[in-house]
Amino acid sequence: MGLFDDIGKKIVKTSQDTVKKAKDFTETSRINSQIAEERRALTAFYAQIGEKYYNLNKDCPQEEYAQYCERITAGFARINDFQIEIQKLKNTRACPKCGAECPLNVQFCAACGEKLPPAAEPEPVAESASAEEPVNEPADETPADAPAPQDEPAPSADNAQCECTKGKCAQGE
Repeated sequence: MGLFDDIGKKIVKTSQDTVKKAKDFTETSRINSQIAEERRALTAFYAQIGEKYYNLNKDCPQEEYAQYCERITAGFARINDFQIEIQKLKNTRACPKCGAECPLNVQFCAACGEKLPPAAEPEPVAESASAEEPVNEPADETPADAPAPQDEPAPSADNAQCECTKGKCAQGE
């Protein structure tokens, strides 16, 4: 009977080892899930910090962030151009008060009741419009890949007075 006892003990030990490994695997998976959730939260916080920095400093960012701010501003301009293009295709316009989409032939917004300004005659969207001719690009915006002007030195931390907002930006604080 000693042979069967040895086999029984080995089966019990193997079963116990398997149960322990399964518990360890489950616990490791749970902890890895928590790590992934924390990383997602940190990524969201980083995005919030970046958005706050952009909103506060987009007109006069620190030199090391200027390129990023320019690209974000250009991205917003492209989004606006795309939205205008869609409105032209759909013969609609945005309500100036609530942003709701309104047909060109109505005088009041159906969502908020705001009186709409007279609709401009829709211009046909050219199918062969080149990418170099944006629809509503602001005149003071520079391309995202344009080098920063080199003729004016950046304000020093000691006497920082930013020219863009008369000292009321991040560099002028």
